[in-house]
Amino acid sequence: MIRVAIIEDNVAYRKALETLISKTEDLEIVYTASDCTALSQTVEIITPDVMIMDIEMPGLTGIEGVKVVKEKSPATNIFMLTVFEDEQNIFESIKAGASGYLLKRDPPEEILNAIRKVHIGEAIMNGKIARKVLEYYSRKPAPKESWEEYNLTNREKELLELIIKGLSYKEIAAQCFISIDTVFSHIRKIYSKLNVHSRSEISARFG
Repeated sequence: MIRVAIIEDNVAYRKALETLISKTEDLEIVYTASDCTALSQTVEIITPDVMIMDIEMPGLTGIEGVKVVKEKSPATNIFMLTVFEDEQNIFESIKAGASGYLLKRDPPEEILNAIRKVHIGEAIMNGKIARKVLEYYSRKPAPKESWEEYNLTNREKELLELIIKGLSYKEIAAQCFISIDTVFSHIRKIYSKLNVHSRSEISARFG
């Protein structure tokens, strides 16, 4: 079962998501909230596999909430589900640590598939958002950094190369003959040393 959390302040939409997910055999809802105020105290205890995050909410924004979750529970993968499709929100979300970005008008089946894909380490976006990302990077090609200056161990360098190649965490664990928990432990150290919050940020800087 994939353990899912939902942060959404629109009660009707949140209830609709809860119903959709609850009726899906391989998914389980472990937490829902209307804002991010309690995330810092609860996410380490709940440790959901996937979190669905709105952007505009009272108190902390969803983008700020992503940063809280990635700091407290790096193994939790997050995707934004929102009405906003402007570049600023898209890239601020990715920079904060989100693994994907969908719009609330996307079909229910696409949302369910996004949960499954994000869970195995894939990045997800709907077609319109993906085009915006491609257009952005075609306008502003970013020079790739070297990770040699970050004092990574040989094992951390090995895992980093596999992350950049796009392998899921389970595939990395199998290839390196280590447990998934050990993978997550190394990834937390890699994120800390490189000062990044997501796979997409690693790919943008070092891929």
